[in-house]
Amino acid sequence: MQTIDKVKSAGLAKFTSLVYLYTGLGIAFWMICAQAIANNRALSMALFQGMAQHRIISMILMIGIPIGFISLCTAFAKRSYLLTFISYLGFLFTLSFIGVPIFYIYSAKSIIQSLTVSSAVFVVSAIYGFVTKKDLTKWNRTLMIGLISIIAVEAINLLIFKSTPLMMLVSAAIIILFLFYIAFDSQNIKRIYAQNSTSSSLGALALLASVNLVMDFINLFLSILQLFGNNN
Repeated sequence: MQTIDKVKSAGLAKFTSLVYLYTGLGIAFWMICAQAIANNRALSMALFQGMAQHRIISMILMIGIPIGFISLCTAFAKRSYLLTFISYLGFLFTLSFIGVPIFYIYSAKSIIQSLTVSSAVFVVSAIYGFVTKKDLTKWNRTLMIGLISIIAVEAINLLIFKSTPLMMLVSAAIIILFLFYIAFDSQNIKRIYAQNSTSSSLGALALLASVNLVMDFINLFLSILQLFGNNN
């Protein structure tokens, strides 16, 4: 019995390490892609012009296409590591377009400081979610309602009110919301492993598990940067 428990613990530790490795590499890849697009001035200007002229369509595309790649990751996770990995890269690349404006709006110092703060907060929240004995699945409905509400308010403000104070309040709400999401998704790693511990596709499942953590971090980072960065 003790041997079985040790094997399960070792397997969970390996799976968890893989999930966080993919998460860290994914965030780095997202930043590199966003900066590479920002460095291409012609592409960036075309992107900004399109966003200014077609705001609703741009929002739908910049949210919808990454979600499409997430769906592909989910579909391929138990079939092919390679296809899951390609879909994962597609998700990160298309998501990187939302990060392009930060390289025009904020200084390198602000970006680095916000990355540092976001990383520290992410680690603390992830550790809490992973080690707590409390069942965080009870948060699922509340978190989803909070996320939908924030998206609705942010969209209305962007399209109608264009209020800076409201935008700051939304950023603060996003920070709080995704602190809970990081804890929730970190605990979910254990559930994913428990349900698939005998699966031969744990590598692909680790990629899929890291998708939510990458999105949690990016939302946290962008909101911290928006709230505390030296916005020009």
